Amino acid sequence: MEELPDPPDRFSVPPILHSCPTGSRLWRIYFGGGAYPTRWNAFRYVGPTSSRFDHHLPPKRVQARGILHATSGSDAVLTALGEVFQETRVIDRRRNEPWLAAIDLEAALQLLDTSGDWPVRAGGNMAINSGNRSKARAWSRAIYDSYPDAQGIWYPSSITNRDCATLYERAFGALSAAPVFNERLDSPKLLASLSQLADALNYDLL
Repeated sequence: MEELPDPPDRFSVPPILHSCPTGSRLWRIYFGGGAYPTRWNAFRYVGPTSSRFDHHLPPKRVQARGILHATSGSDAVLTALGEVFQETRVIDRRRNEPWLAAIDLEAALQLLDTSGDWPVRAGGNMAINSGNRSKARAWSRAIYDSYPDAQGIWYPSSITNRDCATLYERAFGALSAAPVFNERLDSPKLLASLSQLADALNYDLL
């Protein structure tokens, strides 16, 4: 795979935006415990971490920039599981108290689309979605600084090639006041579905 180059401080090409209309449903897995305990609609204001599109300014600290990672589409839960548990390939239903949540949008979102032509037009390539994460974070910072109307990034999962959305704190007002679904992964109600999804990913399930 071609290496992703460093981004410019500011992009000169116009953005290509993906619109998530009002009523769109996003899914996410979040953790109630661990290093960054959070809630279903909470953005993470500590960063940058190892996540691909953290737009926080280094060094790592609490700051005004916040991030929320989600998935979309008919295979959104499969993709969320694949992304969150990719390092170990083990879906641990208890460690750090993982939850599965669905959020409907109360306002449309405009997300910079890295799934098509924009990366190459901006001087990069598709490695932004699956290559070196440190480089991708630098691109996310440049995207954030260059396009004030971009509320995040729309990109294909490097695990399933399905739709993912990284939301900047600019998107907070578009999230619903309450989740459509919010359940701990160790709930007995989810066991059968999680077993099927783990098999589809060839991940282990604990």
